Amino acid sequence: MAVTATRIADVVYDAARRHYKAAVEFFAPGLPVPLRIGVTLPAAQTLSHTHLVRGLVHAAERQILRP
Repeated sequence: MAVTATRIADVVYDAARRHYKAAVEFFAPGLPVPLRIGVTLPAAQTLSHTHLVRGLVHAAERQILRP
């Protein structure tokens, strides 16, 4: 079983477009550098921290698994 870690590196809220832009990093054994994925998450600025983190990580995972 591989152990991985996730970090939200940068987060910016674009009020004009009402979405968050972020860089999500995935760390895993065997990777010389973290895998960094840029994501955009449409959401209101009032989104809770928990929902924001969950949404950004899921958006990054979808981009990794996209064919």
